[in-house]
Amino acid sequence: MIFLFAGAVIVSFQVSFAILPGNYTKLTKLQSRQSQYIIFMHSQQKTMSTPKYKLTYFNCMWLAEPIRYLLSYVKEDFEDVRIDYGEWEKNDGKINKDEFLYQKLPVLEDSENGLTLGQSFTIARYLGRKYNLAGKTDVEAAKCDEYSDVLKDVLKEIEMIYEKDEKTKAELNTNFLEKTIPRYFSVIESDLKKNGGKYLVGNGITWIDFLLCHLAQLFSLLSESDVLTDYPTIKKYQQEIFAIPEIKAWIDKRPVTPY
Repeated sequence: MIFLFAGAVIVSFQVSFAILPGNYTKLTKLQSRQSQYIIFMHSQQKTMSTPKYKLTYFNCMWLAEPIRYLLSYVKEDFEDVRIDYGEWEKNDGKINKDEFLYQKLPVLEDSENGLTLGQSFTIARYLGRKYNLAGKTDVEAAKCDEYSDVLKDVLKEIEMIYEKDEKTKAELNTNFLEKTIPRYFSVIESDLKKNGGKYLVGNGITWIDFLLCHLAQLFSLLSESDVLTDYPTIKKYQQEIFAIPEIKAWIDKRPVTPY
């Protein structure tokens, strides 16, 4: 069912919900093999045409948000399919995971190139290359890849915190904040500062800027501490990336989720 108030659309389903301000429009609810999906269209235009991209992920930001940032930045409409994570984890057959590459999400479908692609960092890298946001030289492209691998290492460590008992979790969180973040973010802070503070690689925005800004925010949320407190250059840069008109517009209109 759909409720309208205060200029926003609230779409309420059995398995999930999202608050959708602005021009972020609910399309349909699909039932396939008794599975339930929520599909939204992110449109930059007043009149929507069939988008060339379909991004399927859970109803959260997590690993897919840098992809959504990138597509928003290049002003590409995309079909944003969100699957309830609780339903996905039940393994009761209602969601056929064989429909998705490696039985994992996210998955991007690019109708323009006839491509179905898995793995979040690979998707972001692919779109970065497609839209010339992957560095202007081989060296810059390699640095984007290096930073993405660094962020993947940090992500693995923060994910470990949520697989242990409370005492171990607290110890791992302390280690994450006192050792992991300084080991990696001190280097990133220095590199960003040397590069002028506006972009992490080269003299223009790249896909790694979206990845770093989002994951730094995610690390703060999951660790319940501002991981950028000691890294003012990254913090200012993050604020500037999020203030880019296309990114700000997406942030303002995207479904409201905890993480």
